[in-house]
Amino acid sequence: RKKKNAWAGILIGPALTGFALMALWKNETRFDYHRAAEKADIVASPEDAAAGQIISLTGSMDRGLTLQGEYVASFTGYLFVQRSAEIYAWERDEDSDGDVSWSRRWMNSVESNSRNSGLRQELRSNRFAPEGYQVGELPIEAEMIEFVDSRVTISLNELEVTHPKLKREDGDTHLYFRKGRSDELGDERVSFRAVPIPATATYFGKFQPDRAVADTTHQRTGMINSVIQDTGILHHIVAGDRETALATMKGHIARVKWIVRGIGTFVVVFGLIFAFSTLARFLFHLPYIGRIAEWGALVLALAIGIPLAGLTIISSYLIAHPLILVAILLVIGVAVFLLRWNAKRSQRAAREQLEQQFGYALDANEIEELEFKSLARLALSDSGFAPQEEAILKNWARKRGWDTARYETLVNRAKRDRDESGDSLSNDQHLMNLIQLAIADGAVSSYELKSIRKVARKVGYDDVTVRDFIQRARSAA
Repeated sequence: RKKKNAWAGILIGPALTGFALMALWKNETRFDYHRAAEKADIVASPEDAAAGQIISLTGSMDRGLTLQGEYVASFTGYLFVQRSAEIYAWERDEDSDGDVSWSRRWMNSVESNSRNSGLRQELRSNRFAPEGYQVGELPIEAEMIEFVDSRVTISLNELEVTHPKLKREDGDTHLYFRKGRSDELGDERVSFRAVPIPATATYFGKFQPDRAVADTTHQRTGMINSVIQDTGILHHIVAGDRETALATMKGHIARVKWIVRGIGTFVVVFGLIFAFSTLARFLFHLPYIGRIAEWGALVLALAIGIPLAGLTIISSYLIAHPLILVAILLVIGVAVFLLRWNAKRSQRAAREQLEQQFGYALDANEIEELEFKSLARLALSDSGFAPQEEAILKNWARKRGWDTARYETLVNRAKRDRDESGDSLSNDQHLMNLIQLAIADGAVSSYELKSIRKVARKVGYDDVTVRDFIQRARSAA
């Protein structure tokens, strides 16, 4: 059984991660009802609207609107009411090793397990809404209506309880149905949350000859869209005038996006932890290694999951905002062009300086050899070659395809030049000559820079000083 669970973990982990990545992708390309509302045509009354027109209308609302209740007599002053029913029952949890733990808590429904045998939930969750709404003189169809204003918990003091088994308890926002057990198992409770009716509201949606209805042009379906609450519908009643309502919608969609980003990133990492931990279970029985494998699964999941989620979010965001993508590509293109142009200019100037120094134009092979000799002389300038410097020079020659004979010839020339001249040049001059030759040879590669730094450290230069020499050489060019 445990082996079967292990294989399930290997499958479930990647599935969770994949689902979360798809949710993150869709979240960035979700329907922007705030932007759609901004584009809606402003009308003062239904007479000013045409059939099929996307409109924005601000008007007063009837705050005395009453909804028929269940378990309570009625609700007054709310656009809709959501009743949540819960039961106090056992929850069974089994980890990947097959170890079972039990806990009692309030749940939306009775979990099917051995300890909940015989428990029956009588109370049910429900949603209460009118058959229609009205903003100013505009009748609005209730079907598919959406709200972005904050929900409030309805005070029990304003409700008339009609269910014979439901009772208030001091200081609580729930109505309780107590079953009489000392452990409270099987007890039920309900609470009510709602959006209050504002004195003034703004409607955004589609106008039909006799009423406003949902604009389903961009309607979204599917499980992922349902999970991230992306309906694609513009059919909103929002408190306040048009500008206030638009600000509320903008803040709401921003919050929803960040919530999905946060939860989605967590699920991506959790899915990877689930998969890696399942794989690492095979090592848990080994001393020391098991603990390392456990922590390794966590670190690996974080190291892969967070960048993967971030890359998904950024990629999807840029695709959803093509102008930003184009602007970024243009900035990158201009930056690359300027860097290449500056490198070409520095290379050209460095070559001209070499031509003035030698009296003729040097070809690429001559510059490569001079650069190698300068590197060798800098390495020799202290107390001869150490094994590390010799390895750097050999790797330098190998990357340029030189054979051993050519390498030894150039090293001997560098030694001879040093002996004949007495090495009258200072280390600063050697380093500057080396960098100027590297620039004249083309863009200073990462390998060249790494080799120059290693040799420069031998004679006392740190990386900051080397960067300063490179900057000075480019400025002089």
